[in-house]
Amino acid sequence: MGSPWSELLANLAVVAMFVSVWIHTHVWLDRKAALTRATAFGMLMGAGAVILMLTPMQLQPGLFVDLRGTMIALAGFFGGPVACVIAGLAAVAFRFHEGGVGVFAGAMGISIATAIGIAGHVALRGRAPGRVDILILAATAAASSLLGLLALPQEIMQAVLPQVALPTSLLIFLSIMLSGLALYQERRRIEALQSRRIYKAVVEALPDCLNVKDLEGRFIAANPATATLMRAADAKALIGKTDFDFFPQETARKFHEDESAILAAGVPSTIEQRLHHEDGPDGWLSTLKAPFRDQSGTIVGLITHNRDITTRRRLEDELAESRVRLADALTHMADGLVMFDGDGKLVLSNTQYIAMFPQTADIRLPGADYRDILRISATRGEQAVPPDRIEDWIGGIAASRKLPSNRQEIRLSDGRWLDVRTRPTSNGGSLSVYSDITEAKLVEAELLAANEKLNLLANRDGLTELLTRRAFDEALAREYARGKRSMAPLSLLIIDVDWFKRFNDHYGHPAGDECLRAVSGCIKATARRPADAAARYGGEEFALILPETDARGAFVIAENLRGKVRDLRLAHAGSEKGIVTVSIGVGTFGPGAPIEIADLLRRADEALYGAKAAGRDRVHGWRPHVSEPLATGARRRP
Repeated sequence: MGSPWSELLANLAVVAMFVSVWIHTHVWLDRKAALTRATAFGMLMGAGAVILMLTPMQLQPGLFVDLRGTMIALAGFFGGPVACVIAGLAAVAFRFHEGGVGVFAGAMGISIATAIGIAGHVALRGRAPGRVDILILAATAAASSLLGLLALPQEIMQAVLPQVALPTSLLIFLSIMLSGLALYQERRRIEALQSRRIYKAVVEALPDCLNVKDLEGRFIAANPATATLMRAADAKALIGKTDFDFFPQETARKFHEDESAILAAGVPSTIEQRLHHEDGPDGWLSTLKAPFRDQSGTIVGLITHNRDITTRRRLEDELAESRVRLADALTHMADGLVMFDGDGKLVLSNTQYIAMFPQTADIRLPGADYRDILRISATRGEQAVPPDRIEDWIGGIAASRKLPSNRQEIRLSDGRWLDVRTRPTSNGGSLSVYSDITEAKLVEAELLAANEKLNLLANRDGLTELLTRRAFDEALAREYARGKRSMAPLSLLIIDVDWFKRFNDHYGHPAGDECLRAVSGCIKATARRPADAAARYGGEEFALILPETDARGAFVIAENLRGKVRDLRLAHAGSEKGIVTVSIGVGTFGPGAPIEIADLLRRADEALYGAKAAGRDRVHGWRPHVSEPLATGARRRP
């Protein structure tokens, strides 16, 4: 054997050899289960420990020193408890097989190394070991290697300890550090290789284009998506070539200018580029370009990431065009339109809507709350709302916004009318359409007035402006029914101008018309109550309906009317009175009287007949004893 140093260095070589074997074979074992890997690693490190014990440094007969603890500590630290126990058992078994004075000390040293390896692995708590962890392991193993020597006999320990303590501890420290760093670097290499494979797989599977160019614009790396975009056979076909080899000159030149600008700026930038091929439709790319730097920070190339946004740009163009059409439609539509969101905020309106409310146009802007708009509109007097009713008014409008369909007409203080049609939207808001119906309202008012006038003409006699016979019948039926319900009396006067035919024959029809107008004026002056209804009953006959009037009251009114006609002092040469006079018949039914309208008409007609028979220019009422009552509608004239 050589010197102790040479023998210990030989041990160090054995450690390096077994670590190298593991580095070159573990890739195959990495495909196996964790227990299998740990078992293989433990067996390898155990074999290394045995080899080390076969080539030890002999201090004296029966006493040997070697680096077995290095193999066992590494097995536990990097392989875990299973690997460590296997390596330790192999080493202990071989040591007992060898025998000798230092068996017990050797077994203790192996046990200490096993404990240190397992403790170090547990201390990692599942994370990968780092350089500091390896340093701590080496220092701990080197220091604890001396504990095995303490199990030697006293005289032997005193003789060998000064000689071997420092070399042995130093070599154990160095062997663990070197071997640990070798295993650490191998793990880093494997992790880097795996990361590279993952990155490569991701880049190749990436649907977007990813490539790297040098400063001359030549491709030095590219993924398959880039080859597809460039219409190249594959990614390898791009290497060493430029955009000018695949795109038209103008397109390639524009791409080169963009890249030159980014390289000059030295900062990443995202731009949109138009893509053009000679034999295909144009497209658009969203391109991120970032300068690529070496370790010294010098720009050596350009990283490019392209995303095809042709579909997005087409949709954006269509959306922009749709918005232009919508804005044009909203601008030119005759109606006002406004939309509020679920929170009541104005989100959309057209110019017609704003123009319809000049007093509050300044607040009808996007983001305004419709409650505030209504409140200010009422405050400024744009809509006539009592001050103490504003909040109730706003609450009613708020409730109507939730109805499936709501339509209402509102009148502004300036006299304009607006028709408002409101529907709820899917997001909880509302859409309202405002139409100016002022003109329609004016036409409607004129139409109502015309209809009223037509109705008046239909129900009024053209000569006397009294009710026509048909209107008289309707009024009599109405008052008769009301009297029956309220148990109130109803009286009817039938008035006849005395000897009117002689008046017409003597004075002519125009004078006769004037006479009838004068008489009708007296009748209208007599019918002073709103419910009283005067009508032209026939040629020279008139009728006056007197609701809630008994026989006595009707006689008073009839006499008053007869006097008014006499007071006209209209000359009548054909009458023995010398002036125009009237004869009046009075018919009445009291509360609960079992008579019909026809009976009332018959009574008034019979009373008129009695007044004429008694000499005219008088008022007569109906008497039950009058003989030969007339049938409905029958008339007798002298």
